[in-house]
Amino acid sequence: MVVKDFPLVYTTIDRTVTSPATTLSDEKPCSVLEFFLSPTYLLYYAADWCRDELPGTYTGDVGIQFFELSAELWYWILIGAACSALASHLLPRARLDQILKRHRTGSIVGASLLGLLSPLCTFAAIPVAARVLQSGVIAPPVMAFLFASPLMNPALFVYTYGTLGLEMATARTLTALSIGLVAGFGTHLLQRHGHLAAVILPRPESSDGDHQPYPAVAGGSGAALPMPSWGELPARFLKDLGFIAKWFTIGILIASLSAALLSPEMVRSVLGAGSRWSVPAAVALGVPLYACGGGSLPIVEIMIQMGMTPGAALAFFIAGPATKFHTLGTLGAVFGRRMLLWYLAVMIICALMWGNFYPFLDDLPLRRSSFF
Repeated sequence: MVVKDFPLVYTTIDRTVTSPATTLSDEKPCSVLEFFLSPTYLLYYAADWCRDELPGTYTGDVGIQFFELSAELWYWILIGAACSALASHLLPRARLDQILKRHRTGSIVGASLLGLLSPLCTFAAIPVAARVLQSGVIAPPVMAFLFASPLMNPALFVYTYGTLGLEMATARTLTALSIGLVAGFGTHLLQRHGHLAAVILPRPESSDGDHQPYPAVAGGSGAALPMPSWGELPARFLKDLGFIAKWFTIGILIASLSAALLSPEMVRSVLGAGSRWSVPAAVALGVPLYACGGGSLPIVEIMIQMGMTPGAALAFFIAGPATKFHTLGTLGAVFGRRMLLWYLAVMIICALMWGNFYPFLDDLPLRRSSFF
């Protein structure tokens, strides 16, 4: 595949997947029915059409990248949406109290692990954390859950494995767990030394001293969710599929534009191994480019192919959720300025630290395979 190096020079990006559409005339061509029923073949056929009809143009380059990336990733979207729906069913929010009310050390570890299994993003986790705090649960385990939850979940592990391979998926999981532990034990130390209030979000009381019902908090009701029925699982799957498909499509489009309009030399000079600012630059890129965990994966995949270091990619994944403006506004409004600064400090410092020191292999093996 050819990528145009702005404005006139061409460079080549290796791809380990061969388009099935180009093998239609080989000794074992696919059947007509298989061709029309398989999204992979149809998407590769669209990529080949761009290659044949729009050669040497930016539009053709963008189309080739867009359709080939879509052909390689669409089934991971289905698998990830299924994992998200199952996690939502098997880990309802109503069980949080039982885990978070245990002994402090055990509850922080348990809450961090629960954050990795929870399908909640930051914006959805904030009202859950607020309700648990208002019920009298101590803050450290709740903060461990809140900090770890947006960084990893079963669906995001599947998406990362399918796009960037097992090593990056494992790196995201381990660093998310470490950040949850830092948040939980760090909150405990800050409260002990008076830098954070002992009761971050007390349960509101009415004028006669009785407890009021839990209020609606930033993005959802404060009440605990009932145990969902298995009959709701298909609707949940379709809802998650529609959400992630939208952001994956946007991410693939941005990745395709980046591959067509940016040169590998430019990417390597800013985000490559030879740049001392590659990790801080990746953290800064998280502000405009990180929309959701799955949607950012195609962008990072293309950037790694063009020279971005795995450490810079990991820093991008950690800092991205922490720099979304609507999340920061909600977090500050619900928990206050000090908790917002603590959240930003943990996320950014850990992004810089893990981006520079996580022991990646010299050459990150991208998983570029197809089921067809």
